[in-house]
Parts: sequence; C-alpha cells; structure tokens
Amino acid sequence: MSLIPRGALALLLALLLPAPFAAAHGRYFNDSTSIPTHHPNWMRWVPDSTRVSALSLPGTHDTMADETEWYVTVFERAWILTQGANLRPQLDAGVRALDIRARHIGNAFTIHHGAYYLMTNFGDVLNTTVQFLQANPTETVLMRVKKEHTEENNSRSFAATFESYRDAYSPYIWRGTHVPALGEVRGKIVILDDFDGGDHGISWNSIRLQDAWEETNTTNKWNLARNHLVAANTGDINSLYVNFLSAAGAGGTPAGIADEVNEQALHYLMGANVQRTGVVMMDFPGAGLIDAIIAHNFRLAPNAAAIGADFSTAFNNISYGWHADGDDKARDRLIEARTFLEHKLPGMYWHVIVSGTQGGDNWGYSASHHGLYQKSDWVDGYSHVAFNTLSADSAVSESFLASYIDGQVGSLSGSAENRAAQLASRVRARFPFQSWTVLVKRTPGGFNNWAYTYWGAHYMRWHGDYAYAVWGYGAQDGVYLYEHAGYQGDVIHLTGPTYELGSRGFNDRTSSVRLIGNYRANIWQHDNWSGSGLYVTQNIDNLGTQWNDIASSLEVWRY
Repeated sequence: MSLIPRGALALLLALLLPAPFAAAHGRYFNDSTSIPTHHPNWMRWVPDSTRVSALSLPGTHDTMADETEWYVTVFERAWILTQGANLRPQLDAGVRALDIRARHIGNAFTIHHGAYYLMTNFGDVLNTTVQFLQANPTETVLMRVKKEHTEENNSRSFAATFESYRDAYSPYIWRGTHVPALGEVRGKIVILDDFDGGDHGISWNSIRLQDAWEETNTTNKWNLARNHLVAANTGDINSLYVNFLSAAGAGGTPAGIADEVNEQALHYLMGANVQRTGVVMMDFPGAGLIDAIIAHNFRLAPNAAAIGADFSTAFNNISYGWHADGDDKARDRLIEARTFLEHKLPGMYWHVIVSGTQGGDNWGYSASHHGLYQKSDWVDGYSHVAFNTLSADSAVSESFLASYIDGQVGSLSGSAENRAAQLASRVRARFPFQSWTVLVKRTPGGFNNWAYTYWGAHYMRWHGDYAYAVWGYGAQDGVYLYEHAGYQGDVIHLTGPTYELGSRGFNDRTSSVRLIGNYRANIWQHDNWSGSGLYVTQNIDNLGTQWNDIASSLEVWRY
C-alpha cells in the first residue's frame, strides 16, 4: 500500500472539494505551510497604555508541531501535528501567543509534542521570534514555556537552563512578572512561566484558563470555549485569559477537532458577541479566524485610518465566512457584514453593498468614502463592498434628489458600470457640497441578487433593465438656503463672507435656512445688504410670511 504525504493529501482534498467550499474552509482551518493573511505589525495602532490582558490575541497550541521525524508514521502524525505552517509564517499572519513545549536534555531545550521531537530547538524558536521582533518592533509575543517529556543528561535544573537562554537573548526577553502594558513590552517576548524553579514571567497558575484538551466531543468542547470567551469579555480586564480551542484523543485528531471547533469559533467571532477574546490558542487556524480575533482590537485604535491595511485584509478574509440560506442571499450576507463592521468598529457610519452578479455590464458603483474602504473577493458568487463616512448628514432632501435623478436616468447609456460613473459625475457636479454614492444594477433584481445599506438622503428607481440607487451624506459645514420650507426643494451652500443672491440664482427664493458647523448668517431684504435684516443663529425650517421669498443678499461668517 502506498502512502500519500500530508501535503499531497491536503492538496488532493482541496482539488476534490467544490471551489467555494475549499476557499471558505481555508478561512477557519489551514493545514498549508502558508497562511493567506498578513498582519506583521498590527499592534502598531494599539495605544501603549493598553494592558496585554485587554487585547484579543490569536495564538497557536503546540506552536512548533508542524513537522516531526521522518520515521513517524502517517497514523502517528495525525495525532502529533497541530499546525501546517512553521513559526515565522504564523507570526507574519498575526499570531502573538506561542505554546512552546521544551524537553530538557543535555542542558539544552529541544522542542517536543509529548515524546515526539519536532525537528527544532528552543534556540531556533528564540532566533525566529527575535528576528520577527527586530523587523516589527511595535509587536510583542507571549510565549508559554512548558516542560515536556522526560529529562536526560543534565547537570542543572530546567529553570537554570531557561535562565541561560534568557541571558543570551536578554534584550528581547522581558523580565517582569506582572501583566504589562503594551508599551512596556514592545519588541520583547513575554514569558508565560509554566515550569518550576522560580519566577521567570507571568505565572501560568495566575492565568484564567480553559484547556479541556481531552474533550473530543466537539459540541462540548465548543461550549467550553465559548463560555470562556464570555468570561474573558466580562471578567477582570487586568487578568490574562487563555482559551484553548484544541483537543485530541481517542475521539478525534487535532485536525478533526479543529475543523469543527474552528468553524464555530469563526462564526461566533464574526458576530456581535464579545468585545475582548483574551488569548485564543488554536490548532490549524485559518486566515479568517486569525483575522476575526485581531479585528476585536480595532476599537482600541485611536482612529480608523490607523488600521487601514489590517482592516482591508481582515474584511476580505472574513467575507469567506459569511453565508446565507434561502432566497435572499445577498441581503443575508449584507446583514452579516454590517453586524461585523458595527461591532468591531462601532460609532461609524458604515455603507455596505453586496452583489451576486459579476461583470461591469451587470453592476457598477462609484463610492465616496472618508477613511476605510474594501471590496472583497468574489465568494460563492458574491462580492462585498464596505466603506465608512464621517457623517450621515445630507443637505439635499430626498424629494429633490428624486426629482433630479428622474430627470437624468433616461440619458444614461452603456454598461451598468458606465451608467454608475456617468450618474455619479452629474450628481457630484450638481451637489458638490456633500458626498455621493451611486449604485447601478442590471436585471435581475431581488434580495438574492443585490442588497445595500446606506446613510443620508437616498433614492432608488428602476428605468428599463437598470436599477439606480443614489445616496448622499457628509454635508459640508456652512449655511444652506432652501427653496421651500422644511429644508425642501432647491438648495445652495454658502460659506462667506458676502453674497448677492441674484448672482446665485436664488433671489427672493429662500423659505428655510439650515446651519451646519459653527456658522452664523445675516439675511437682508435687498441687495447690497440693505433693508430689513434677520440674524440667523440656528436652523429655521420656515421663514414665515415676513421673510419667505424676500431675501436678496447675505452675510456669512464662521465663529
């Protein structure tokens, strides 16, 4: 009987799986030697004052168990190996907590999983981690050090040998024993001390731990892990919580358990369930699962712009985990996307577009955004677009927007993409004082094919085979004069200092006034700021009979 090597077997399975399933599967489970996500310095945007215990940290169980000795059988490997990628790809992907099992032999540490040597030594682990920290000095790495297997041929204690390594790598191994703030340990390794012989880091016994490693019933295991996620979220912010998703035993291999538990963890962490995960230790973590944990830290960033590249990577990878059943798949995906965004980055105005029809002939959009923006890959036939804006405020009424769009759609031509560009150009030229997004979708319609969510003034209509959705937001500061009461009808935007309204086509047309930002205005009855005057310090939705349609000049100032 011929045996298939582990890597070849993984490739064969990937080829046999339907492509969408294989792609989605790789976002929560990954036994490849590479991990398709990249967060080498994601801690750069976390404030120095943030305690390490306040972070959500992706970690790996039996970090170095990606390979073992050549003579170990395929059957044995299924229970020994817990990772596909070696250490540096894990760190580059965003992993920041390591589980290092050291055998004390000949006054040195070799790395083991139980009795099995993992083809690497503690010096290799430290070298790789230090090289990573040198390249990414904003980061810190938590490293559990645990005594593993039997001791042999030593003339000193396990602790003494550890101290010799610590001295050799002294600038890079933090010597404290408390839970530090991130600023204390950037560029350093924080030891989680799981061995006897003194205090060499944060005591493993002080950690709030879930490690039911023999629980191979995946329902029970996930319930334990989920309960610990809740405990970390609601518990003492100064205490370090460590949560192992991993398990193995007669009831299942590490890969078999991870395949099920990781998927449940990804869907849970994509939702609005917890704000802090603590340290999550995983077997074979996929890119989306790593990203979902990192995304729980987004709310710690001082501003949205700081997380730009990490947001883009995370949004794209996590989109592989969104799924929908029934006849409204685009809408269901939109709900999952918006839930993720609003939970991980609250207090922002999120706009989301989902299309189930590919190609510029079939859909197109032109979006104005202020900060974060990302368009995902096509996943199961759907693409997801997300962007945020500074405000939801529109200075244009929906009724006036509708009348304008109705007058434009008949003269648009070409593909959906071309129509979106044409209409966006016209809307922005007509109303340049705020931001606009235009979305055009060719038939068929329905929530199975497209869905979107918006802020501000919105109008959507079908014309022939095309649907046109337009929404405006982010109105600029200034004084707005409206043709009708209630901020309706035609509108002009003024920022000062003086205006003859006749030159703006607005003489004797003002019926309501709106102020955005720190602006004031004097409205004058006649040209040249003469006649009766009205000092405006707040919005006036109806100028009334005395002032309706008689304003001819204006003074504007900012205070």
